[in-house]
Amino acid sequence: MFRTTNRCATALLSLAVFTSSLAWSTLSRAETEQARAEKRLVEILAQIERREINEAFRAVTELTEEVPNFRAAQLLYADMLRLRTGATPMGEQLAHAQATPSKRNMGVADQDIAPPEFYKGLKNELQRRRQAAIDLPPPGMVPSNLMHLGSSVRHVIAVDTSKSRLYVFSNGPKGLEVVSNFYVTVGRNGVNKRVEGDQRTPLGVYFVGRQIPSEKLPELYGKGALTVNYPNDWDRFLGRTGSGIWLHGVPSDQFARVPQASDGCVVLSNPDIAFLMASIDRRTPVLITEKLHWVTPQWTMKQHQQDNFKKEIDRWQTAWRQGDTQSLNQLYSAELAAADALEKRRGRLASVGPLSKLSVEDMSVYNWQEDAGEIRIVNLHVAKNASTTVRQYWRKQGGHWQIFAEDLLS
Repeated sequence: MFRTTNRCATALLSLAVFTSSLAWSTLSRAETEQARAEKRLVEILAQIERREINEAFRAVTELTEEVPNFRAAQLLYADMLRLRTGATPMGEQLAHAQATPSKRNMGVADQDIAPPEFYKGLKNELQRRRQAAIDLPPPGMVPSNLMHLGSSVRHVIAVDTSKSRLYVFSNGPKGLEVVSNFYVTVGRNGVNKRVEGDQRTPLGVYFVGRQIPSEKLPELYGKGALTVNYPNDWDRFLGRTGSGIWLHGVPSDQFARVPQASDGCVVLSNPDIAFLMASIDRRTPVLITEKLHWVTPQWTMKQHQQDNFKKEIDRWQTAWRQGDTQSLNQLYSAELAAADALEKRRGRLASVGPLSKLSVEDMSVYNWQEDAGEIRIVNLHVAKNASTTVRQYWRKQGGHWQIFAEDLLS
């Protein structure tokens, strides 16, 4: 019989997840090996919270035997085992220990992090997994940044870095629905990337570029990678630097990495990145936030209908079709409104078809706001069944919207 004192129970409860297995049934997740193992861990922590210590110890023993590289589960097992034998838990041994400076490059494995710091990282991982299980997205709610999605957008990825969680939405006749959610790792120094090498993950609205299969990557990246377009035009406008921000996997001997362990990439388990690579299209939007703000689809629709921004899109379309240079000058920033710049863009748009017949067949609008300003990112399909997309970055200044960057994507 496994017996514990109140002190032991309290120590275990510091790692517990106050949730139930029913919480997980409210989300439709891809049942990968990682998802099943995480679900088992959450259930074990719920058992500890209910003081079902013997059952929890048997379950965590089985889990660590079946998934030996699940380090967060191994931590829980080690602390329970030490408590069972009367030894001081690792948490009490290392609670006040100072992390020893260590080399912190992308290629350095988690094991090379000083033990007290690595322990804290694992404990943080347990807490993040706990939080994600408790704070499930409210049913039917969507991120507020998604102002309007065209039918060409099949999926949306949204990352809540405060919870180390990535959500995958499908966009269908019923609107946006969460289909999967995964634990993720972000930059060693957190978020708000500003400069090359700051080991931070950027915040903003990005889009998937290309897939890179595992055979073309070092072992560090696991089963593969999806690139995103950081720095985007807004980042460049603000002078932010850096490159190579990807969604990617982990080395084959790892289950996951601690919450902050990358050079700025968003890192998933190998089964999870494989799921994304099999499901996600090029140009899928990737929203990376410090904390997702959930709203109802009705709220989003109302905002889109009431927002004067839609009128600006209509003005842009009409001005292009009519060749109204004066109106276009009002819609573009001074740099983009220059005569030679407008003429170049006019030529590029004309390559799609006659400007007099220019028609926006599909439109998606994304909102982003930070201390530096409020922007809208717009993807426009400018001709029916065309593969060409106009991507615009609009900035609000003095109560008026202006385009400060525009690209023609094919």
